[in-house]
Amino acid sequence: MNTESRAVRRPGRPPSLTRDDVARAALAEGLPHLSMPVVARRLGVSHSTLYRYVHDRDDLLLAAFDLALREFDWPDSSDMGWRELVTSFVDAVWRFLERHPGMAETVLQVPCMPGKALGIADQCVVGLVEAGLSARDAVIAVDFAADVTIAAEIGVRRMGRVFDTPRGRRSLRELYEGPDASRFERRGWLDDKVAIMLDGFAARMGQPVPTVSYGRPVTVRPAAATAPNRDAIAAAGRTVARRAGLHAVSVGSVAEELGTSMTAVRQVAGDRDGVVVAMLDAVAADMVVPDKVDDPRAEILGLVSAAYEVLAADPWSVLAITLDGLAGPRVMPVVRRLLDAFHAAGVPEADVPDVSRIVWEHLYGAVLGRFEKFDGETFANRTAAAADLPIPPARPGLAVLGLEIVVDGLLARFG
Repeated sequence: MNTESRAVRRPGRPPSLTRDDVARAALAEGLPHLSMPVVARRLGVSHSTLYRYVHDRDDLLLAAFDLALREFDWPDSSDMGWRELVTSFVDAVWRFLERHPGMAETVLQVPCMPGKALGIADQCVVGLVEAGLSARDAVIAVDFAADVTIAAEIGVRRMGRVFDTPRGRRSLRELYEGPDASRFERRGWLDDKVAIMLDGFAARMGQPVPTVSYGRPVTVRPAAATAPNRDAIAAAGRTVARRAGLHAVSVGSVAEELGTSMTAVRQVAGDRDGVVVAMLDAVAADMVVPDKVDDPRAEILGLVSAAYEVLAADPWSVLAITLDGLAGPRVMPVVRRLLDAFHAAGVPEADVPDVSRIVWEHLYGAVLGRFEKFDGETFANRTAAAADLPIPPARPGLAVLGLEIVVDGLLARFG
């Protein structure tokens, strides 16, 4: 019988490996379904041998990521303008991810970033700073560019996944028949997203925004002639709140109402809380504050009634005060007068804050009871309907009467 000679591995230690050898085998095997046993079989070594070079699967992915970064031809970013630099960085990251399917998910899974990745990012940040961006904006630009590119690569690749449908096995790309099918082209909406970011940085730097970006026309809203002042921001916020509720108030919605930029609003009011505080100040400014009188009870009722009328006109303000914990400084003189009036009525100084709080809480409840939140129905009507009780007739003076009863009861107990 003829026999063929076979190469037989000699017993003893396996051939020497390096961490890069293990990483290269992992890249050759493919990242999506990578495992330690699979890489060990490719290298012709035992599973346990790999642990001399990598600690676990996460470390294996990290080694593969690091090697891929070091072997990729990253572009030279010197002598580039900041727009070209970011665009070049995005293009390079996209090509890198395309070369290694599953690398995008790997970047999100590894326990830390390899030194090469940090070096690439640092080089890009330095180039952006030299091109005119602030250090903070440069870091944000690189971070955003990397994040959006990774997300786009994952999204576009997943559109090729095949599913069983009533019309047979089809990919998500084939199933999508909407008007925005362009999002599933090679890079999806990545270029548009990057262009929006670049245009935003251009606006922050006072540079002109291009009318064409990535070959497509760009619609640019003309800047407001003058920055809005705090009163204008408050008025716009109140309009939004009255139309759609307090939850709809944001820096963006107020900017849209004013026809200006979010940056312009932030420069005056800061964040959303600053906008709402400005709105509360505007509400307080509308209050018709009665003249001070000597009778403490009359003083209290006059102030409380005035507060009720102005809050009832903007019931969202109660939600801002009670739920968001916000208050405008313009109302503080009224609060102080109310505290002084309770003290003058004989309420012990230690009890004045609690007594005042009870009145304000009743006041807020009275406003919310008339708040037409549910398709024109008030809270009181909705509550009555839920309890199978007759709908109470509208009695605008009932809230004020309730406030008088509460005040008289408090004065009788503490005064």
